[in-house]
Amino acid sequence: MTNQTAIQFYKKNAQYVENFGLSNLDREERILFRKGKILVNDLISPKRNKLEYYTQQERIFIAISYDRGMTRKEIVSSFIRQFGNRHTPDSIGQKCEMCKSVDSKYSQHKNFQFRDIELLTILQELDYDRYTLN
Repeated sequence: MTNQTAIQFYKKNAQYVENFGLSNLDREERILFRKGKILVNDLISPKRNKLEYYTQQERIFIAISYDRGMTRKEIVSSFIRQFGNRHTPDSIGQKCEMCKSVDSKYSQHKNFQFRDIELLTILQELDYDRYTLN
């Protein structure tokens, strides 16, 4: 059972399975169909396994936006408008939470683990007294 065979079987039987379901296929055919479906979906939208690191420009954008008082939701939406969807909204939101964790205005928000020293440096350039690691 090769990948090419699985893809061909999936393409040939996709409409049939959509109309009648997988239960009308034999076990081996169901396995082949599912494998073909996975392979076709991976070709259409491959999974991103590679980490995408934030550029200095992206970090500066997040830091300045946070320092100006924008909410997490506002920062995420404006970041995506500015830079596209290179990072997930959750990832961008985590950067906002990192900013909040070193912000002296939110002393109760210190349980978040800060991992981006470059972002801290940018925040401290904006206001050294306000952004500190404790």
